[in-house]
Amino acid sequence: MGRKTLLTVDDDPVVLAAISEVFSGDYNVLTARDGHEAIEIANQHRIDIILLDIMMPGFDGFSTLMLLKESPNTRDIPVIMLTAVGKKEKVITAFRDGASGYLLKPFKEETLRNKLESVLKQHDEELAERQNETPPQND
Repeated sequence: MGRKTLLTVDDDPVVLAAISEVFSGDYNVLTARDGHEAIEIANQHRIDIILLDIMMPGFDGFSTLMLLKESPNTRDIPVIMLTAVGKKEKVITAFRDGASGYLLKPFKEETLRNKLESVLKQHDEELAERQNETPPQND
């Protein structure tokens, strides 16, 4: 199994560059500047996990998350919201809409790395469980 692919979605080029620099040694890092581009990339590549900013022009992170979770091609990709918005109702909305994690910017590299690894591990375990489930037998 090769390296996992991380898609980072943020309208701030500094954030995109920082995440690319930090994680390019361990992941194939793809970047998108907005939600439309993120959905396009997610449908064209095999993405293992997405870091998604909430506040972006055009399609915000919540709209992007909802579209990702509605599509059969992208619904199973875990999404971590990485944002400066820490209001409780935003966190609740993110998890309700299908986010697997939520981290505040500015982030510490170690915290983000731990969250990525934790979410990926949980996702891999859930996939393995689904593959091991046998459909009910009709008698």
